Amino acid sequence: MPFNFREALTYFYYSLFRTKGSPARLSPKRLIFLWIIFTLYPFWQIYLRLGYYLDELLFPAYREQKIDSPIFIVGNFRSGTTFLHHLLLRDQEATALKTWEIFFAPSITYRKVFRAIIWASRMVGSPVRWLVKQFNKPIESYIYMHETGIDKIEEDSHIFYHLWSSYNLFALFPFPELAKKYIYYDQQVPPEQKESDFRYYREILRRHLFLNESKRYISKNPDFSPAVKTIQEFFPDARFINIVRDPVDMVPSTINMWSTHWHTFGSPKEDYPLKETLIEHARHWYAYPHEVLKSLPEDRYAVIDFSTFVADPKQVIEGVYEKFGMDITPRYAWILEKETERSRHYESNHEYSLQEMGLDETFIHREFDPLLDKYSFQESYPKTHPAKR
Repeated sequence: MPFNFREALTYFYYSLFRTKGSPARLSPKRLIFLWIIFTLYPFWQIYLRLGYYLDELLFPAYREQKIDSPIFIVGNFRSGTTFLHHLLLRDQEATALKTWEIFFAPSITYRKVFRAIIWASRMVGSPVRWLVKQFNKPIESYIYMHETGIDKIEEDSHIFYHLWSSYNLFALFPFPELAKKYIYYDQQVPPEQKESDFRYYREILRRHLFLNESKRYISKNPDFSPAVKTIQEFFPDARFINIVRDPVDMVPSTINMWSTHWHTFGSPKEDYPLKETLIEHARHWYAYPHEVLKSLPEDRYAVIDFSTFVADPKQVIEGVYEKFGMDITPRYAWILEKETERSRHYESNHEYSLQEMGLDETFIHREFDPLLDKYSFQESYPKTHPAKR
């Protein structure tokens, strides 16, 4: 198991000595958070490494496990990637990692131990289920944007927390100069780091599929949008789904999401910090995946318009299956029908004020319309969008 020790030291240094003017200023709340992170992280590393050591002793056959035609969902944050991922995983042929598997049981050995504990718990009134519910309550109140919890499917790029090599670290350590290279992963992350990152990621997927053999692996990570070329190198038969949402909706929702992270783990003075960095990553993540992937064969790359998807999920999913040459079972077709009915009656409770964020639609259209013009469905994004106030 590799570890980006130099990067971790850099983040530690910034956290203590480069916080002036940043959302990570050293308030009492921030100091408590840093103490927890930098105290517990070394023990977590030891725990993870012990699990992998036991895997090599007990389950060495996992190294021969094939990863056939995995599917990677990319696109900007707050673009419907989670809804799409969860819907695709309703197919019994599909699989992905759950939160507890990413953070507590990435190894085969730990996975089997945890499953044994869960099985035993059912024999005595399911105390583990009760503990999971209690654990999920604060998580659900914090991450209100989509269904989440320790027993829920999660973005598997969180695996890179193991290595201290991830754009996701930006949520905990809001230093734009450190996040910059992950915005442009393919271009700016050193080759040896990319090799280390994705070799490790591939080994985790092998372990997962060793326990879920013959399943179709589906990954969903917005922060994989700038890494699609690297993904192709490590998974030559990979297929991609790029979901694109109107930036007038996506941008303020993304800014709000990151603001929630930074206010949870610190005490920023601004309500919505680092908007420039978030808009920069959004611009690149609209343009880059399509630029790289559009040359793939038709059965390897699908683009989804968010508005079309939420209007009729069944039709869009059926189109993806047809494009990728996959069969839809009668049971899954029934699930898609039911989910489409639910989607048609769904109304979001989240509205964000562009004005409060210091933005307006004219600015967003100027920044993003040229990028959307690269897609074939740009007509679905009108130049005058009903503002949310």
